Amino acid sequence: MFWLWLALASFKCLLLYILAKTGESLPRRVRLDEAANRALPEDRWPVVGMIVPMAGTDRRMSAAVRSLLIQNYPQYIPVLVTAKNEEPAADLVRSIQNDYPHVRHVVAGAAQHCGQKNHNSLRGVAAVKDDVEVFVFCDSTHMARPNFLRHLVGPIATGEAEFSTGYHVVDPRDQRPVTLAYALCVLLMRLLQAVSSLTQLWGGAMAMTREAFSRFAVEELWASNVVDDCSLSARLQSLRVPVRLCPGALLHTEAAKHERQVWRAWLERQVLFLKFCMPLQWGLLGFMCAAMVLPPLLAVFMLLGWLFAKVSGLTIVLVLLWVVLLAKVLHLWRNLLKRTISLARWCLSFLDAVAMFALVYVRSLPARSIVWHGQRYVVGPCGKVLRIERRFE
Repeated sequence: MFWLWLALASFKCLLLYILAKTGESLPRRVRLDEAANRALPEDRWPVVGMIVPMAGTDRRMSAAVRSLLIQNYPQYIPVLVTAKNEEPAADLVRSIQNDYPHVRHVVAGAAQHCGQKNHNSLRGVAAVKDDVEVFVFCDSTHMARPNFLRHLVGPIATGEAEFSTGYHVVDPRDQRPVTLAYALCVLLMRLLQAVSSLTQLWGGAMAMTREAFSRFAVEELWASNVVDDCSLSARLQSLRVPVRLCPGALLHTEAAKHERQVWRAWLERQVLFLKFCMPLQWGLLGFMCAAMVLPPLLAVFMLLGWLFAKVSGLTIVLVLLWVVLLAKVLHLWRNLLKRTISLARWCLSFLDAVAMFALVYVRSLPARSIVWHGQRYVVGPCGKVLRIERRFE
């Protein structure tokens, strides 16, 4: 037991430390991208079609979408897409159009063979494909800074890449365990994205040239798949096509009084998308899950063994030193959020996140479907949608 604990505990600390240092390097990468963007003449920036699928009644949606409409980008066409013409999100679009008349509203209708978000995105593409050179896809609930679009499109404008991606960070507005655990999970995914060998598209902020969209048959792929980013990332990885991470294309997600069931449903989708579309990465995720869960569990068993004189005192000293080391590494992670958070609460939230991660991963083992915005998608190999069950409760 001791040697298994030592191997996994060492791996856990090393991984978290490397990711923390990767996060600390991101501001420098942002500055380099900003310098490259400033050097690019205004007439070199391609015309962009910004497609934003919208659904639900999230209170953050109005401010988030409006932040996407005030970008300091030379020329872009915003397209807001809803499934129906009579739904809360469509009402919001019409309200936004009162202030921004140039915004296009596309009513996509119900998806029949793919995820609703995919269907909405493809309808948005059809509305602008003859007028733009680059497609940008954004979520509707994250705040964007005015230079977000330049950061996301910069590598495409310079000819460095055909596909680029940003990510988001959660700004916790309270120190409740669930809110902090959600922030920590998103931070983990952002830092994994920053490792070049692990970078893949994120549907909340991704861009691609119109030519690449056609050449890699993205429309045909999305038209039968449950999700946009993982399905396309799997195809690009198989073809060895790189995706350029733009760390400055960082959206901000406010979170306050975050509900546990909402957090779990979100985390379940992230894990299931990998299972359906990128099974190898899902398997690696299982190893990471074990590396996160087993060290503290084994440490508890060894502590109990010491109480009953079955484990040496030296072993317990090593366990306590590991706990201190882990707390120091988590302190580095806490600093990446640039918000004052109690270290004790942060560490407890980390344990909460690990426990939720384990629960969600175990639940994903037998799963053959995914629930998203009130609909159940029954999914086959490579994320292909086999059946849609509407009005799922």
